[in-house]
Amino acid sequence: MNHKRKLNLKKQLACIYTADLFSGLRITDAVWVALLAARGFSLWEIGLAESVFHVVSLLCEVPSGMAADLLGRKKTLVSGGVCMVLQSLLMAFASDLFTICFAMGLNALAMTMFSGTSTALLYDSLKQEGCEERYIQVSANGSQISMLANAIGSMASILNQFLGYAGFYLLNAAFEGASALANMLLAEPIVTESQASREKHPLRALPEQFRQLVRDSLHVLCTCPMAVKLIASSALISVPSYLTKMFLQQRLVELGWPTELLFLPLLLGGLACVAGTEIGRRVRCRSMRRLYTACALLCGVGTLLVGAAPAWGGILGMMLVQGVLEVYLLHESQKLNDAIPSDQRATLISVDGMAYSLLMIPTSPLVGAVGDAFGQAGAGLALLGGVIVLSGAALLGKKPQES
Repeated sequence: MNHKRKLNLKKQLACIYTADLFSGLRITDAVWVALLAARGFSLWEIGLAESVFHVVSLLCEVPSGMAADLLGRKKTLVSGGVCMVLQSLLMAFASDLFTICFAMGLNALAMTMFSGTSTALLYDSLKQEGCEERYIQVSANGSQISMLANAIGSMASILNQFLGYAGFYLLNAAFEGASALANMLLAEPIVTESQASREKHPLRALPEQFRQLVRDSLHVLCTCPMAVKLIASSALISVPSYLTKMFLQQRLVELGWPTELLFLPLLLGGLACVAGTEIGRRVRCRSMRRLYTACALLCGVGTLLVGAAPAWGGILGMMLVQGVLEVYLLHESQKLNDAIPSDQRATLISVDGMAYSLLMIPTSPLVGAVGDAFGQAGAGLALLGGVIVLSGAALLGKKPQES
């Protein structure tokens, strides 16, 4: 096809991996609450800043994916990198709640720019060179680089006496700047006529292009039941991911664990993610229904353990959830990308992310409310684990679908 051009895939992947490495070194993620509290911000103010993050995430998830499809994935990733640098600089010198909330909003906007866009750019880079079948392997490489960098970044709390509040965020800005520079060196993958003609469209044509993208994306969702099933399945099975980590810490405190040891479950959970990604790349998936059934049963059991087992049983349950999720989501991402067109890829992957957020909005407080009602943090998780087990068990009697 005349719109296709050669792409230096080796250089492209090197840039992607470099961006994954530096963006993974988010040294403020594990300590931002403690840093703000140490500066005198109250817990409700910190909670408000977290709420701003989630509201912006929900509102911008799909629009950012649409921007990537209309304007280009590289431009969107670089813009997200600039937002990350700006939010780190704002946080470094912020002295009031409004600035903190504005910076958290920028952080959320940047994360939505990355979420569907990076996957779309990677898949279409491989598709341009005719090697989409390598997606699982390449995606697993990037995930593991990011996870290991994140584990290293989470250990930055030991540098507290050397860096101080501003130092953490200035170093974070440097890492995010390096990631943005790596994204600037990317080539924009071109696999359709529409992508090839992006630069020729005048700005006044954007509103109509936006409306057409909405129509095309809805058409894909209406005519491709496989994509809808994949999006729904990944949203449901992912619900325990954050909640098991969050409520496990509360349960461990209830069981008498000292606060100083609470980093251990997070570290072990990260290692479980790396192991799950490694297993996922080696698993051959012949049926997504069978894979979902197995993964949902294991995730549900892991969630039940976090909610009801003794301390180390809860930690093992959380590790099981994190590892199994990586196996399923790696294959779900491959199948979803295979099922959707390139022109709407970033938009529909963002819909995938938004579906998870929509489920988390009611589930998170509900799990907490059940825990409060029973006087135990694990009660809500036990209920959630049962729901996930049932979602897998419901498919046991059905004929497997070939995929």
